[in-house]
Amino acid sequence: MPSSSSVGIRSYRALPRIAGWDYLVATSLGRLPLSMVPLAVLTLVTSATGSIAVGGFAAAAAAIGEAVGAPASGAIADRIGQRPVLLVGVVVHVALLLVLTWGAGHVSDPGTVALAAGIGLSLPQVGAFSRTRWLSLAPDDLPTAFAFEGVIDEISYIFGPAIVGLTAAFVSPQAATLLAGALVVAFATQFAVHRTHRSVPRRRQAPPRTAAPARRRTLLVTALVGMLAMGTFFGASQTGLTAFAERIGIPDAGALLYAVMAVGSAITTLSMVLVPERIGTWTRWSVAACGMTLGASLMLVADDVVWIIGAGLVAGAFQGPLLLTIFRVVGDAADEGRAGILLTLTTSGIVLGIAAGSALSGLLAQNLGAAAGFAPALTATLVLLVMGVVGAASARSGARTASR
Repeated sequence: MPSSSSVGIRSYRALPRIAGWDYLVATSLGRLPLSMVPLAVLTLVTSATGSIAVGGFAAAAAAIGEAVGAPASGAIADRIGQRPVLLVGVVVHVALLLVLTWGAGHVSDPGTVALAAGIGLSLPQVGAFSRTRWLSLAPDDLPTAFAFEGVIDEISYIFGPAIVGLTAAFVSPQAATLLAGALVVAFATQFAVHRTHRSVPRRRQAPPRTAAPARRRTLLVTALVGMLAMGTFFGASQTGLTAFAERIGIPDAGALLYAVMAVGSAITTLSMVLVPERIGTWTRWSVAACGMTLGASLMLVADDVVWIIGAGLVAGAFQGPLLLTIFRVVGDAADEGRAGILLTLTTSGIVLGIAAGSALSGLLAQNLGAAAGFAPALTATLVLLVMGVVGAASARSGARTASR
């Protein structure tokens, strides 16, 4: 008899059988620009204008634009389907990216920031739309599909910025933005027209009002607050590790330290298919939040490279599984025909959280020392713990109501 672990790992073989290898390639490479565009915009605008302030404003505008555009595109896709939304997004996004590439340094600073906002606003939301497709394509293999999605997200956020940095350094900042645009044209378009887009149900009318929506809203609010806290943890840990690396005299090692944490996260996320289903959603959430809290606490008191790597591995080992759990809560709570807006809204929570965590961590690290840069990360994990308790209480309440 095969072991449960071998059965769990073999479950990944179902994904290409369900959607095809071409789909897995498209969804993997099509989301890479989401992690490339903010840094590419920052690098390009800073280089072209000679002002890090303008570059920072442009990068922030791109992030805010994405946070607004993601749920808007999700809501429209729920009504008219993913393919037209994605194809229009590809055309608008690439057109604005080309204008910024050739116009940065020539148009006014406000115009540059506005272009960056439009680039973020129109960025095709391949990752969120892919999770929406899996809800219909693989209801029996959803944990495996979402684990795959989580691993691809982790890999994208490791390699996307690295690709931008290498391209900008060895070719030019313009080449980095053009590369991001080329990936959108090639793979976001492939994702848009892939046959799987037909599997997503559309919301023809408002869902009927029942007693369930009150509890569902509680679960969704819990998940959305949790995703905002996750984003804050990501942003604060990235900035905190950068500040720590500068304090110990190896300023270029910040990204490498974060990559170690992210690789650990990807491995544990991939292994989540081995966790028995009898271990419920809120148990997973609470255990993962406790692990992240331990890791963040260790980062706060770390004083050398070995210690910070160990702390990062502890935190990273739990961040991927918790992110996966939050997406699953959203997927389970979504009404038919509304998954698009809810999953893109969670993506916006990550984007806004990263921006807030990075800004707050940088401010604290500059004024109170490198260790203080990890305080927002620890706070975010405590919020996640509280949300786990809220979600578990809501689930118990719903179970008692259903049993009456």
